[in-house]
Amino acid sequence: MLLSAALHVVSHGIAVVYCLVTLGEPNRGFMIAAYSCGMASGMVGVWAAKTVTTKASGYRVSFTILLVTLAVVALGAYWDGGVASPAALGFLTTTVFVASHTPHVRLMMGLEGLLIGSYLALAAVGQPTPPGHVFINVAGMAVLASVCSTQTRKLVRQRSQLRALAALDPLTGALNRRGLAEITEPLFRGCWRRGPSMLCLDLDDFKLVNDRLGHAAGDELLRRTVAAAREVLRAEDVIARIGGDEFVVVLLDADEATARTAATRIDAAVRRHTGVSIGAATAPHDGDTIEALMQVADQRLYRVKQERRTADPRREDGNGLVTSRTDTLGGP
Repeated sequence: MLLSAALHVVSHGIAVVYCLVTLGEPNRGFMIAAYSCGMASGMVGVWAAKTVTTKASGYRVSFTILLVTLAVVALGAYWDGGVASPAALGFLTTTVFVASHTPHVRLMMGLEGLLIGSYLALAAVGQPTPPGHVFINVAGMAVLASVCSTQTRKLVRQRSQLRALAALDPLTGALNRRGLAEITEPLFRGCWRRGPSMLCLDLDDFKLVNDRLGHAAGDELLRRTVAAAREVLRAEDVIARIGGDEFVVVLLDADEATARTAATRIDAAVRRHTGVSIGAATAPHDGDTIEALMQVADQRLYRVKQERRTADPRREDGNGLVTSRTDTLGGP
């Protein structure tokens, strides 16, 4: 939005300079006044880009600036002699702006249709212009809109893919720490009937798997753990890998009872592959930030491990691997 508004200021400024260079031609006073209004609308857009906090408000401001620009371009070209005048190049620059900065394809196509329709209307009411001149300009606007729109959407897809790669753990497909922060940051700004709740998971004796069976086996165990947890989680819940064998599950709109139920389901699903210890925390009782919940859940996880090691001696299975009972802890 800031870039688009700044470009509107620059483009209308160039039009003002054009009027000053050709000051002896007719209607220059009207044109300078119109282009100055266009510059003013662009400056308002620059200010709004730094103060507007919602996408909806930003779209409304951008749409208003576009309508002002379209009116200014049409009036300037009309006063300068019609679509054959240099001022009509404003239709081309506006076409590029619309194709490059309109996020929705249907809206972009509608605005481009409005631009081309305005150009054709100006060609009809302005000074006579050869049909070939009108055709080549309309075709040029259509090609520019197609090329700019295609490139813009390609860049948007690439940025989206990069954001996804930056937010995901490449081994398991779960969120990483950055992805977890992006997902959970808005949670405490909204209103929830319950929770949210957080579960901290830690695989039992994971280091022994890597040491005795190899890292490939350890990697496969991590992937199976995430897949098993996802099978029993709701669609809106998220799982993140925050360390070697450490995972965090965020349960949206979940109280303590829901968190305990989720922990039990995860325990049963993951136990098919390995033992797991789980600690739980629920907002607002255990904290009102994600950091606070994670700290409480991690403390309870550590307590589970300590109590289990005391109560249930470790033993080796037939493969020589250390196994242990799986427990969960979600209470205060």
